[in-house]
Amino acid sequence: MESVRFAINFDKENLSGMKILMVDDTPSNLDILGHILKQVGLNVSVAPNGTIALKIINGDKPDLVLLDIMMPDISGYDVCRKLKENDDTKDIPVIFITAMAQTEDLVEGFEVGGVDYVVKPFQEQEVLARIGSQLSLRKIAYEKEELIRKLDSLSRIDPLTKLSNRRDILEKMEYEQAKYERFGKDFSIILGDIDYFKKINDQLGHDVGDCVLKEVADILKSSIRKVDFAARWGGEEFLVVLTETNLSGAARVAEKIKNTIEKQKYEFDKNPAQVTMSFGVACHVGKEGKIDELIKTADKLLYKAKEEGRNQVKTM
Repeated sequence: MESVRFAINFDKENLSGMKILMVDDTPSNLDILGHILKQVGLNVSVAPNGTIALKIINGDKPDLVLLDIMMPDISGYDVCRKLKENDDTKDIPVIFITAMAQTEDLVEGFEVGGVDYVVKPFQEQEVLARIGSQLSLRKIAYEKEELIRKLDSLSRIDPLTKLSNRRDILEKMEYEQAKYERFGKDFSIILGDIDYFKKINDQLGHDVGDCVLKEVADILKSSIRKVDFAARWGGEEFLVVLTETNLSGAARVAEKIKNTIEKQKYEFDKNPAQVTMSFGVACHVGKEGKIDELIKTADKLLYKAKEEGRNQVKTM
């Protein structure tokens, strides 16, 4: 009766489906453990020795490993050492299965990276308590990693336009720079600025200005390929990175964007607005070229487009 009560207390709702690898060369041990774990909804796989276990772990990445210490090919200690030496598997918790409950044996298990142990013959309550504790910690770690990923993603997105922000696009440009240096893959950038944007804000209000920024962002996204990147560079400036694209190809994309923006009808509360945009286009040239120099070149060309009447594209 006590066993049934404990199994119910195991956090089955949150831990069900998590992957456990059992490693033991004694089939009866695997049968007993498998029965205990499967009844609480865990996804169980088995390995009869350390060599096979390492192959499974490297491929399948279980959430936890139950590892026998005494095995014929590789000891459980050595298997654990190998897991902890590998960046891809070092965080997988290992619980040792042992008939050796001597202090020195348990200490060695902790020293090689084990997090806990269960002693043969197995007691269901103990097995579920120790496994449940480690799986709960693993679940918390997953949730923390996911939260960090989400926060990192949010820190790279401009909240108004939903485009990349300056930090994110600079990292993408560094990646394109590395591709160029290794493989000789050209890339180009387009730096664009909405013409007379201050006038739009002053005459129609900042809410309209925000709408214009979002409309322009949508046009940028729809005008480039999935392998390209668009970002809000700052204020009413936008930057586009075109992967594996030479100068003439980038100029055609900039002309397409310019024409689309100019032809788009903008109307806010029945107040029409005319929106145009000026562009500077630069292509990465030579292995000595640097990202900041590329941006400076595009910025100078953009300034030239502004000086010469706006609503135009200037290239290198």
